[in-house]
Amino acid sequence: MRKNAKWIYGLIAILIIGLLAACGVKESSSNSSKDKETVVKIGYQKGNTLNILKARGTLEKRLEKEHIKVEWSEFPIGTALLEGLNTGAIDFGHASDANGVFSQASGKTSVYVASDTPYPKGVALVVKGDSPIKTVKEFKGKKIGVTKGGNMHYLLVKALEKEGLSIDDVNLIYYKDAAEGRVAFESGEIDVIGTWDPFLAVLEGSTKTRTIVNGENLTQNRTFYFGSEKFVNNNPDTINIILEELQKSDEWANTHTKEVATILSKELKLDAKPLEVANGRREFGVLPIDDEAVKAQQDLANTFYGLKLFPEPVDIKKVTKQNPDWYPESVVTK
Repeated sequence: MRKNAKWIYGLIAILIIGLLAACGVKESSSNSSKDKETVVKIGYQKGNTLNILKARGTLEKRLEKEHIKVEWSEFPIGTALLEGLNTGAIDFGHASDANGVFSQASGKTSVYVASDTPYPKGVALVVKGDSPIKTVKEFKGKKIGVTKGGNMHYLLVKALEKEGLSIDDVNLIYYKDAAEGRVAFESGEIDVIGTWDPFLAVLEGSTKTRTIVNGENLTQNRTFYFGSEKFVNNNPDTINIILEELQKSDEWANTHTKEVATILSKELKLDAKPLEVANGRREFGVLPIDDEAVKAQQDLANTFYGLKLFPEPVDIKKVTKQNPDWYPESVVTK
């Protein structure tokens, strides 16, 4: 019995020593910056520029050289993506201007890292081809459909203001998504629909419509790149690489409209033709968070606060950081 006990204790001792040795090897290798592999978690939505970058696979190849692995997470909407940033589920992601404002208004602290090139033609207020409505002034008393707090909601406010009208002069009807809005528009429940690409291009391609006004000279219709506070504070070199690869991917997209449409049609399960139309009226590109971007975003925030869509005003500058180490030369000199 004693012999058995000694044998068992001896075996346990050997196992413990082995485990400690293994842990020592693991720790040693993890302390070597040369062999250590870290992970960057990136959130994306179908149809956006990060989706194009993911499909091309160039970022993974570039970061692999730095011993960094990319993990992609798909989100259905920008608000969910920003929530993922704030809970630590992801490090970096892409969301619309309005998403950024509402996230900050709810107390979240995602940091603005960079901007897409403004895309004013990608949002519009549209009527049917046979509608008697010809101008924004004629919106008065009409039923206008928008998503609450969306880019087309902001466009409507700015377009009405330009004509001396306010949101109180129209019958505002909210729809939850592009599909619901299209049904309301085609059935005649609303007189004017506010919509955005690629759904604007899809609507134009399937229904006879007229655009009364788009975002030109009214709204910039930007989307932004955001990072978690922890990520942006500790990883300037990684952010620099991500933005550089994004810029390269965007430059490729500007000269390969059909290929981009093919990539996104598979993701969005839409025909490629309207996506080609949508991509043809924009310029892909990455911009730093400069004074112009902050000013435009602050105006959007002030507008929605004025509509009482959130209870307290927000200061965009509080969640922006302008770190020159983030931006590759191709972005700064663009």
